[in-house]
Amino acid sequence: MENFNINRFGQALKCHFLVSRKSWIRIFGIYTLVMFVANLFFTRVAGWSYSKMEELYQGEELVTEYAHIVNEASSFCFIFFCFAMLFGASYLFPQMKDTRKRSAYLLWPVSNSEKYIISLLHSTILMAILTVVAIIAADALRVLVDAITGRVVVWGVPLYGRYITNAPEWQAVLMFVTWMFYYHSLYIVGGTLFRRFQFLSTSIVIVTVTILLMIIIKQTGLADIDYHLWDYEPTGEVFQYNGTTYDVKHAVYNPRFYFAILGGWLIIAAHYWASFKLFCRMQVINNKWLNV
Repeated sequence: MENFNINRFGQALKCHFLVSRKSWIRIFGIYTLVMFVANLFFTRVAGWSYSKMEELYQGEELVTEYAHIVNEASSFCFIFFCFAMLFGASYLFPQMKDTRKRSAYLLWPVSNSEKYIISLLHSTILMAILTVVAIIAADALRVLVDAITGRVVVWGVPLYGRYITNAPEWQAVLMFVTWMFYYHSLYIVGGTLFRRFQFLSTSIVIVTVTILLMIIIKQTGLADIDYHLWDYEPTGEVFQYNGTTYDVKHAVYNPRFYFAILGGWLIIAAHYWASFKLFCRMQVINNKWLNV
């Protein structure tokens, strides 16, 4: 069989989506409900009393103050999006739990690379789209409840623009994205390796290995090494806090930082490649807990 055929891949991608659409609709409903409850919690339980806000503020001031409370919910939604992407990575092969479905999937008349890319697109791209739509839907439901109960209407989705307008230097953004893809690649490997409870099993392994590495680094003295990836230099500006004047500094990244980022992406690529090779080794009859 040809290793990769774009027409066959497109048909298989459509077929896989139609077969699994019920599970994705269920996940979308769960995500929307979780986000809706979180919005209500931050605006009606954890936030400042709305009746007291009405006593102190009117008009645009009331809208501004209520936007600060809505902003807390949008921060939670951003964190939830990150965890949803990790769960989606571990949800790479949900059809591998059942022997009948496993047999049907492995005997599917498409190449291994096509099967893997289809599952990867569903667990990553589709999961991202589904989570974003769930966040928007939950925000719309919260706005509807606010309008019905007589509160001011403040949409939370536009508040995500602050992550763009207030973004730090691009090196810091690159470092954050690298760490996100690093953990995503780990959960991709876990989603391929583990047959049951993929998210929980992968999380336990990551936490266990992290603790062991911290102990080893502490015992061997590696924690005392200054890796010196960036320096801080004054910008010439100052700011005052509690009567004290501080210099404003910005980070200056040295070549070690870029080599570390490059090494991180090489490790990420290795994780994805290892996940694909593990998938190629899958059989209908496997270990009870592992896919190999």
